[in-house]
Amino acid sequence: MLISEECKKCMMRQKINAYPKDADQKDITIYQREVREIIDHCDGLSTPQIAEKIYALRSDLFGEALDYATIKSRFNHLMLSMLPYMRQQVTEAEDPLKMAVQYAMAGNYIDFGVLSNVNETELRKQLDEAVHTTIEPEMLESFRTEMLRARHLVYFTDNCGEIVADKLLISVLREMNPNLTVTVIVRGLPAINDATLEDAAQIGMGEAASRVIGNGAGMPGNVIGAISEEAMDEISRADVLIAKGQGNYEGLSGCGLNIFYFFLCKCELFMRRFKVPQFTGIMTRER
Repeated sequence: MLISEECKKCMMRQKINAYPKDADQKDITIYQREVREIIDHCDGLSTPQIAEKIYALRSDLFGEALDYATIKSRFNHLMLSMLPYMRQQVTEAEDPLKMAVQYAMAGNYIDFGVLSNVNETELRKQLDEAVHTTIEPEMLESFRTEMLRARHLVYFTDNCGEIVADKLLISVLREMNPNLTVTVIVRGLPAINDATLEDAAQIGMGEAASRVIGNGAGMPGNVIGAISEEAMDEISRADVLIAKGQGNYEGLSGCGLNIFYFFLCKCELFMRRFKVPQFTGIMTRER
């Protein structure tokens, strides 16, 4: 999905003053000029690709905005501590697949790229209330059917911590369909608090997935043709794909592949697009 005029304006508001407080005025001037240049000439690109360009610009001028390593480790461990409870709830649920999907959507709350205040209290609330997340019955049954007959699933992850819920869902899918192979694709380079190979190793993603690879990029999403050849090879062999998060929806929507999208609506554009309040879980698919 190519960036809209509304997303351009939102990105400008978010990024134009996203420089360190102690930055040199000369560098600030360069940064703001280049941000305007990137956004003014971004037609034909998706939001994740433009964000990657601005992150690179900021890093070149000011260094990394924030070391997310400690934050990512904290949320990975926090979600791992909740995993036994979530697994029990899934096992005891009337529909284990539905419950696992609901947890996977709730975990998408951990997004420092969109939310200014990600906190443990709200995360626990999202997980506690996950069971009440509405999923269209036809959509869920379509997903179930696809998963039962699939042989190769590609699973695009999004954020740290959230990938623990992804691991739980993948485990449920492979219990349903023992013949299913699952390739998990994480970010190839650091991008805010998005999950990388280090995060996948920390939460033991290899215990559930058949294979875990990076996408070779540092954008907050995936875009067909803008990621590694290794990732593209996996995509070409997949019967079905799952993409987590708004960034993956923005980067992949419209590509024509057999993709199911799971995310929480966190920004105003998505809330209006799907006509729901903030933090509503969405399960949709490529048409």
